[in-house]
Amino acid sequence: MIPTTDIEYYGDQNRWFIGTVIDINDPLELGRIKVRIYGVHTSNTIHISLGDLPWAQVVSPITEGGSSGIGANTGIKPMAQVFGVFLDGKNSQLPLVVGSIPKYEAIDHGVPESNYIQQKNNSYANASKAVMNAELAKEIDNANLVGADNKEKAYLFFISDLLPVPFEPHQAAGIVGNMIVESRTGNDINPAAFNAGEGSFGICQWNPGSGNPSRYAQLVNFANDNKMPIDSLYCQLQFVMHEFYKFGYLGLEELRATEDVESAAGVFERKFEIPAEGTSAKRVAEAKVIFNLMESA
Repeated sequence: MIPTTDIEYYGDQNRWFIGTVIDINDPLELGRIKVRIYGVHTSNTIHISLGDLPWAQVVSPITEGGSSGIGANTGIKPMAQVFGVFLDGKNSQLPLVVGSIPKYEAIDHGVPESNYIQQKNNSYANASKAVMNAELAKEIDNANLVGADNKEKAYLFFISDLLPVPFEPHQAAGIVGNMIVESRTGNDINPAAFNAGEGSFGICQWNPGSGNPSRYAQLVNFANDNKMPIDSLYCQLQFVMHEFYKFGYLGLEELRATEDVESAAGVFERKFEIPAEGTSAKRVAEAKVIFNLMESA
């Protein structure tokens, strides 16, 4: 009897796919990538977690060795859009990525572009192009976020399907706990928080003092490019993810590997915020408060 698997591999039942790259850190160092495939893998990580996604092989150019470990590192980055084929046909368990598809990324902030009011504000260092508009910021936030206050909105954003791969609840709490310490006004996080001594701004206190462009200048550019005021909570939450995807050293993969609130808060502090020493315990405490509050809701 002829094994049916041989028939599947022959190619008479090819199945093509398009997907989004989620992880490029292959534990076997073979250049494989994890892809969440449209129509096959739901974006809900409760149903299909990151660990359940298969590793996809990647086609190498004929200029590479292709054997005995000879080859080049995969240049595909997280959040890239890729095209490929399942080697096992309709079984769809052995994805092979053939190439990437360029895409234009723009945030649909739920507010007509005509409402975007260009105005300069010189209150912040290096902010000659930063748009401050509290009324429009509130309109955008209400259109895209849910929650009783800003810290709850941020927590729900990080565990929601607004992200290709939502965070686990304890990881979201670790992020928000840091934001509470960084930008607290009263008992909430404040996207308009400003440190006059440093020129730092926002829920993560992005600083204009280092880098070219600085992280604060990149926030300004991100807000302008996406036609949102810089004091929008939604804009800043999206920028956090933008930084995560763009800069691997900010700790996205390490954060996703954490299993409790304390370690999640610690990773975000060390990798993303990098503050002066002395606030670690407070960050963990705030993270535990928001975690317990949201879990009991």
